[in-house]
Amino acid sequence: MRFKRWFMLLFLLAMIVAMVILSIKTYSLFGKGPEKTDKIRVLETERTLTALPHYLALTLGFYREQQLEVDSLLLKDMPEEVKPDARGEVWLCNLTQCLFTRPLGTGAELVAFAGLARKDGTFLLGREENSSFAWEQLRRKSILGDPPDDQCNILLEEILRKNNLFLQHQVIIIQNIPRDLKEGTFEAGLSDYVLMPEPMATRTEESGLGKKLTALNTSLDPVPSLVMAASPVYLKQHEREVQKLTNGLCKAMLWLDYHGSAEAARVIAPFFPEINQPTLVKMIQQYRDMGLWDQSPVIAKEDYELLQSFVRKAGELTNPVEYSRGSNMKFAQKAAGTVQYIPPEQQKEKSRWEKIKFYFQDLWAK
Repeated sequence: MRFKRWFMLLFLLAMIVAMVILSIKTYSLFGKGPEKTDKIRVLETERTLTALPHYLALTLGFYREQQLEVDSLLLKDMPEEVKPDARGEVWLCNLTQCLFTRPLGTGAELVAFAGLARKDGTFLLGREENSSFAWEQLRRKSILGDPPDDQCNILLEEILRKNNLFLQHQVIIIQNIPRDLKEGTFEAGLSDYVLMPEPMATRTEESGLGKKLTALNTSLDPVPSLVMAASPVYLKQHEREVQKLTNGLCKAMLWLDYHGSAEAARVIAPFFPEINQPTLVKMIQQYRDMGLWDQSPVIAKEDYELLQSFVRKAGELTNPVEYSRGSNMKFAQKAAGTVQYIPPEQQKEKSRWEKIKFYFQDLWAK
């Protein structure tokens, strides 16, 4: 009898201890104060539609959900007293610009840690509409292109080589006209064709000066078009912030898969105030039809190496960098494996167990 009494007392004591421990854990999961907000600065050389996932994450609050405050700045808008530091910032750039055409021996001063667009968004425009366009038609013609070491120009040269068109002999590429003077130069009649990104290509077409004939990405396998990059030291010292940034970017990519081009255009309209809504919708839909944006920020090794081979064949590879040194995919891979986007109409109230599970998944993602 005494044994049973002691057993019951020990059992009740064990239950009380278990309930106290459970209460403490529950409070630590759901009753703690707000997490500290981190800050990060992202620098852009220009506003580009290929950075759509980044603009979506900024406007829809996907970075804020990660307790991250992102200051996204254009270089030309930065105060004179604030000088950008290549080693202390996150950059939106292409791999040709930030790696492959850097001075000889530079190495991986910047490392790509997330991809925004897996295909190039540049168009070839002619003076007249041509529904049966073929690259062979460029023989003995001239193209208003970009500087020789520009990624768009390198891709154009690769396509011409594939079509057995000898550069600067059978096809002349004019490479000394600044991009902001292209429209006026083409209007003046300097060349037969012109290479343009968005929104310049659509603006030129709507003004009646030219017609889109083809996109470069339709003639090439995918290559990284736009990436987020930072110095190796920065990535090591700011792992938490970089992971949060990549998580928010990944969620924006997933968001795009559930929402139409009209809604995406409405969200990013403040970044392109000079473009009317119907035109912006048209451009976004055009890029989506091409598969410009992926559902993951991971940069594939084969895409990276293919682009570097194009730069080498163009004679512009001054700074060869292996994939293992020029990219760090641990942040993107972690985001791709943990970040989810559930449309509001599919959301339901989570059970306590689901909340605990989600909490640990979110903790792991950060």
